[in-house]
Amino acid sequence: VAKEALRRAVDRLGSTKGPTTTATMVVDPQIAGRLLSRLLGPANARSIAQGRSVFADKLGQTLFPAMLNVVDEPLLPGGMASRHFDGEGIAAKTLPIITAGTLENVYVDTYYGKKAGLAPTSGGTSNLLVKPGVDKGLAELIQDAGEGIYVTSWLGGNADGTTGDFSFGLRGHLIEKGAIGRPVSEMNVTGNLLELFGRLAVVGNDPWPYRAVQVPTLVFDGVQFSGA
Repeated sequence: VAKEALRRAVDRLGSTKGPTTTATMVVDPQIAGRLLSRLLGPANARSIAQGRSVFADKLGQTLFPAMLNVVDEPLLPGGMASRHFDGEGIAAKTLPIITAGTLENVYVDTYYGKKAGLAPTSGGTSNLLVKPGVDKGLAELIQDAGEGIYVTSWLGGNADGTTGDFSFGLRGHLIEKGAIGRPVSEMNVTGNLLELFGRLAVVGNDPWPYRAVQVPTLVFDGVQFSGA
């Protein structure tokens, strides 16, 4: 652990403000879960009933590329958020959220389910898993990207659950000729979360297993960055 921490610290030496550009974005699997959590934050009956969800009236619609498959798995052995029932006592079961890019379910408790006219599923997330895609991990996907931005940390920011608009601070590295290049910081990525995940180009095979939200390396095309 100490060696890895030292390596990462040394890699950050000489960090400079990144460029303003539109480029490929490669998101490290250790932090990709936060991006997914922001996307699915308003995917619940409470937000829908209160008119605060970008997913209102979108159940059953294909919103994302077919490579995106997300499942809520409360019965995952050893999972960080595994459970036999939710806070209302609804029995735990596998809940497909996004299947082949289609919004299949949202989180529905009994109270707001009645208000929104939706059948109860579960009151909230447990273990949220993105199914692996291509048989490649982070290093190979950076090599395939050629040029772009490799994101290693999110530094604050906000997202509007009603519209999907977002702006996140970040730090990471330039991707230069298929390799990790100089470190960059003081950058923002902005846009709309539905549109961003609509630009999803690759899902890797290397989900980070030590969190309740397990997501592999994600690669997005045509992402807008602001920096120097």
